[in-house]
Amino acid sequence: MKRAPLVVLGERSSWERFVERGLGKVVAAYFIASTKVSTIPGMSLAGATPELTLYTPALDVEYLVLGKPRRMNVVPTTPEGIPTPALLTRVALGLAKIPYVVVDCGSYVDPLIPHVDIGGRVVGGRIDVEDALPEGAAPELFENSRTLGRMLGSEDLLLVLGESMPGGTTTAMAIMESLGYRATGRVSSAFPRNPHELKKAVLEKAVARVGKSLPLRDVFEAVTHFGDPLHVSLAGFLAGALEAGSRVLLAGGTQMCSVLAIARSMEVDLRGRVAIGTTRWVVKDASSDILGLVRDIAPEVPVVYVDVELSKAPYSGLRAYEEGFVKEGVGAGGTILISVLTRDLSEDELLEAVYEEYGRIVGNGRES
Repeated sequence: MKRAPLVVLGERSSWERFVERGLGKVVAAYFIASTKVSTIPGMSLAGATPELTLYTPALDVEYLVLGKPRRMNVVPTTPEGIPTPALLTRVALGLAKIPYVVVDCGSYVDPLIPHVDIGGRVVGGRIDVEDALPEGAAPELFENSRTLGRMLGSEDLLLVLGESMPGGTTTAMAIMESLGYRATGRVSSAFPRNPHELKKAVLEKAVARVGKSLPLRDVFEAVTHFGDPLHVSLAGFLAGALEAGSRVLLAGGTQMCSVLAIARSMEVDLRGRVAIGTTRWVVKDASSDILGLVRDIAPEVPVVYVDVELSKAPYSGLRAYEEGFVKEGVGAGGTILISVLTRDLSEDELLEAVYEEYGRIVGNGRES
């Protein structure tokens, strides 16, 4: 069967450099964290209630590893019952037999699985009323994650870097704005109708609270006021892995643009060694602009996705992805991309495995 089609956007020559040595060894790392921004009503769809979004990262990775969460007997879903994108990631990891590690850089609760804790980890504050991080936490998270990137990275290794943190597109937007990039109205959302006005209001309140004009020159000050524990940790890991000679696939959507913004502020060389792997739902989302953000921040970084869709899925929970729900998360797009490249998977093979896994977790037959 023919391999599922890839779509390469942006600077194609950078993607050719990224894959010219072949994939080599592949290892994935999934970072989890929480921000209290996700508890603002209407901000996040990644949980049955705003408060439960704080538990979603731990539940996501418990399900990813074990096939079911341990802390709560429920697979993370939206209020409408749409499954976590960790389902897609779990399927892709299984098909390609990719080794992976979970990294906690600030989850509200510890995941009940073996994982790496980043020193200095702290839950992110609600940035409209308080700083995101205590003084000194941002550089500590960056440097500790950088050390981990050096520890895991090597010349022949391709690292896939994913994340789970509800509310993250809002803090990503705030980080980019604080560093001088226009991001308001351009980040994605798990909602079909992107709550841009709510995100903008949070940013405006945060800027008024801090009382400084943007952009800020100090990247760690920007993250401390406006960010979260996740994106600065991802940027640190990226920097360390590149120093060790690895290539890094940022597996995510518009949140990964804030990782690029932090890395660019730290003068990290990205050309030919970094790509974004995402989903077609993020790229096709008319309410956000991942390609424009990458072009503004790091135009040398290509954006790549596997062109598969779920419109013919036998479950309404999966078909909802085609209606604008969820779109990306837990490294889904990038992990699918590497799985397809590693195993030459066809679209049918990939989708059948997704349907089988969804049927297992909902515990019933296919819908008519």
